[in-house]
Amino acid sequence: MIKSTTFTLFLLLFFISCTATPLPPGSPVTIPNDFIGMDHAGHRTTPEEYALLDEMNIAWIQTTFYWSSIEPQKDQWNFSWYDSFVNGGKHAGKKILAVLAYDTSWLYSNGKTRKYISPENMPLFLRYVENTVSRYRGKVDAWVIWNEPNGIFWHGSKKEFFELTKAAAQRIREVDPDAVILAGAFWRVPDSYIRGMFESGAMEQVSAIAFHPYGLNPQSSAKLYDRMVTILSRYNYSGEIWITEVGYPTGGWYPDKTTEDTLPAYVVKTISGLAARGARVILWYQLFDPYNRGQSPTRIDSEKFFGLVYPDFSKKKGANAYALCAEKLAGLEYHPELPQRNALPDSLVSFYFRGKDNQNTLILWNDRNSALSIRVSFPGTGQLYDVVSGIGTPISHEAAFELGTMPRLLTWQNDAVYAPPEISLK
Repeated sequence: MIKSTTFTLFLLLFFISCTATPLPPGSPVTIPNDFIGMDHAGHRTTPEEYALLDEMNIAWIQTTFYWSSIEPQKDQWNFSWYDSFVNGGKHAGKKILAVLAYDTSWLYSNGKTRKYISPENMPLFLRYVENTVSRYRGKVDAWVIWNEPNGIFWHGSKKEFFELTKAAAQRIREVDPDAVILAGAFWRVPDSYIRGMFESGAMEQVSAIAFHPYGLNPQSSAKLYDRMVTILSRYNYSGEIWITEVGYPTGGWYPDKTTEDTLPAYVVKTISGLAARGARVILWYQLFDPYNRGQSPTRIDSEKFFGLVYPDFSKKKGANAYALCAEKLAGLEYHPELPQRNALPDSLVSFYFRGKDNQNTLILWNDRNSALSIRVSFPGTGQLYDVVSGIGTPISHEAAFELGTMPRLLTWQNDAVYAPPEISLK
């Protein structure tokens, strides 16, 4: 996540925020089985943490493979912590996304890093890339080149960043021709960076775009994704978009913060909206807060409030919602045309997902504060879930309930003959 020292950057988000949920355009979208992940997860390499990741249905774990940690002194390589992270994650059955960044202190006489790779230091950076990729070839499942260069994590020119991306991607490809390489890790949608990436040839060896659609709320995050798709289409890009960070703090000064009571709704709306838009992977930022509930020494820094779980493994509201989305959307296909919305108010939002094995998931909420009394009919038996607790109530053929801004999630298995669900007002 970007740690800005100015309020101005975040104020820009207000211009793309909205109250109505923007529905995904286009045709049906298949959700990959491994579409859900978590940032800064797997760090403890303990059975307790891996059990938590399994409980939350997390397929991917991401961390930064810091050059400064791997080569703390010139020609002195230390992979011990990353060996533990990678081997532990693979043993636990997780896919690993590794960020290659930043610079290291011994490059400079004053020993202070700059988050910048100068042209003269490029060979040294590429040596770090080569050694790291060689060591973890076949274990790390995807590589990200740098992080949020359009934020505060790159202090060089755009042209220099394009050159770094192109050179690093080429070096990774030389080491591992089959590597999955992500470029960008862009914070929001930087038009000039994207144009430069394509015009400079930096995208030639890249597999996909990494993107951080941090918005004030789920609606603005969805609009950011739609804007990214529009810009990429100008360059005839038909590849994948990986959401390698998204989330909302429950404290601090960032204007995208939300309350813990609202966090489950934000989780469900963000995950369903981005998955239905075709995001290949969605990684939440992040797994743990650094302090237990009520113990944070500051109420200013929002970076301390992005987690879904506290260090003592107690869960924030929102953790169960995340696990529920991960389980109930994986492998299904989003159908934008269903269910039929005849005589339904525009404020009623529905996302319908159907699987080949007759599994169905329907996510509903009302964009207005007033509740709607609705009835959902479907050919089968299933569960109506409370997204805060993650607990389901058995349902058969019909469910009637009050629908507010907190989403409700329904799952069912069809009877012998398939029919789409029907929604009506009570």
